[in-house]
Amino acid sequence: MALFTDKIRSYFVRQLLPHSAIQLTSNYLSGIHVSSKEGKIKNHFIFPLEKGVIEPSFSNKNIKNPALLEKKIKQGLEKLHLSSNKIACLIPELSLKAFVFSFDSLPYSREQRERIIRFRVKKQIPLLPGDARFSFDRISSNSSSKILVAVARASIVQEYEDLFSKLRLKVRAVGIPTLSLYYLLNREEERDLLLINIEEDSLSLLAGVNSEVAMYRLKPFIPGSLTNVSGLQRVENIVREVENTVNFVEDKEKKKVNSFRIRLGLLEPEEDMFRQLQEKLSLPAKGIETGLTSKLGLREKMILSPLIGQIL
Repeated sequence: MALFTDKIRSYFVRQLLPHSAIQLTSNYLSGIHVSSKEGKIKNHFIFPLEKGVIEPSFSNKNIKNPALLEKKIKQGLEKLHLSSNKIACLIPELSLKAFVFSFDSLPYSREQRERIIRFRVKKQIPLLPGDARFSFDRISSNSSSKILVAVARASIVQEYEDLFSKLRLKVRAVGIPTLSLYYLLNREEERDLLLINIEEDSLSLLAGVNSEVAMYRLKPFIPGSLTNVSGLQRVENIVREVENTVNFVEDKEKKKVNSFRIRLGLLEPEEDMFRQLQEKLSLPAKGIETGLTSKLGLREKMILSPLIGQIL
């Protein structure tokens, strides 16, 4: 599916992107439209999604209720007042797989590079589906060649493309939410950090070392795990994953992580959750939304921040 490859690559190299973007998750739908002249958010929406409308998966069908989802997107489009039918799209993190691979060197030939990268992908996903497609981009590095790879099934991406096509929208870029968040950071000031992205169904961790993406991890949550356990227990589970990741990064990269950035992508997060995370994490932590200058409320900044990082 060359289309997916082109769109993901467009995202990685930060080419000119559309002025509108929509994010789909298992529990909400969000969108923004920015002014092409001012580069500021002009319109936005955040709609809760009924349980089971989208069930994100790398392997299985994602959209379980396309009619209801189409209706919700139409409502969102009415609020955005689009000036073009071209959009960027953030699909659920659990619908994709992403990896950061290190190489001492890479062949000059793209065909040879793709063969080597595919070999590394298959080591991570031994039962790689036949319709799996991947795109990759080189990350600058002084010590080695780092490659950021995104993998998706053509059938899964096609579900989302078909949905937008019915609405006469053209998807010009497909992004990964946590990577979009990373673009919001001042990477010269925060050179060595761990970005923590908490959604209802997943925990994503992205490490930046020397202002470069060094590692990406995605951990699914058991359905209901953020609501069926005590607040303290779920915080402790997240902290455990974070601290294990920090140790892994520091062992591998031989560089200390200095701080955390947290994004709570929850429609109704407990007021104490962020404070508890700050208290229990071993390093200073602040919210991802603190660096956004948009005149949005704190809740809107928190939910919309991946979209803002995608197109602003």
